[in-house]
Amino acid sequence: MTLFKAKQFSLEMGLSRQDFLALLESQSKLLYSQEGNLIEFSFANQSVDVLIGDESMRRFGSVKLPVLPLSFDFSNVGDIEQEQFMALFLLKFQRGGG
Repeated sequence: MTLFKAKQFSLEMGLSRQDFLALLESQSKLLYSQEGNLIEFSFANQSVDVLIGDESMRRFGSVKLPVLPLSFDFSNVGDIEQEQFMALFLLKFQRGGG
């Protein structure tokens, strides 16, 4: 089953903008350029645009967790490359609990 089939969609990441940008800078698998809130990834000779939204906080009782919306645009990417990109992106940026 393929996740993220739509060519344009948004995800809420459970990290701060600062943490996301630190992870972005520390990874070496995804080539990118950044201008303000727009990140353009070069993947398989194709372009993936990711727009960083405004960070907010989600509250669970007294606990506050950061939420960072990201909008993805795969309009210029084939389906296979989109699936490969998302697998790599989530590996590098998604945090899990446990």
